[in-house]
Amino acid sequence: MQEHDLLAQDTANRKQALELDSFIVEAPAGAGKTELLTQRFLRLLQTVREPEEIVAITFTNKAASEMRSRILNSLQCAAQGGVPEQAHKRITYDLALRALARSQESGWNLLAQPERLRINTIDSLCSLLARQMPLMSRFGAQPAVTSDAAVHYQEAA
Repeated sequence: MQEHDLLAQDTANRKQALELDSFIVEAPAGAGKTELLTQRFLRLLQTVREPEEIVAITFTNKAASEMRSRILNSLQCAAQGGVPEQAHKRITYDLALRALARSQESGWNLLAQPERLRINTIDSLCSLLARQMPLMSRFGAQPAVTSDAAVHYQEAA
């Protein structure tokens, strides 16, 4: 495949990722995955009743922090009105503008309440869910994460 064909395919894939269908992002480091996921999150903000309906899950705290930072920076840039020059940043900017409009009309106030954006690690999401239903889980107390699970593995076996 020639470079032009690869770029056209990449553009089509990125456009598809902004649709409301499920998808998987798979690309090497530096290929723009975080930017695409930021765009996806901003796009989804335009479709939900409450921002908490969107759940972004990553593997590491660093990745979750980066994702949250990118989304908030995009919303702040859109609020300040500085239109970026790069085409991919303009897409993010336009999506952020629409997300801010939705936030305004729905009273979300995302810039003042960024904690409404659910961007979690897999572990923190599981912990959040377990803490929300302690009676159903029969834990009796709040569950905790352990760094040495060998005892639990032995007990389960």
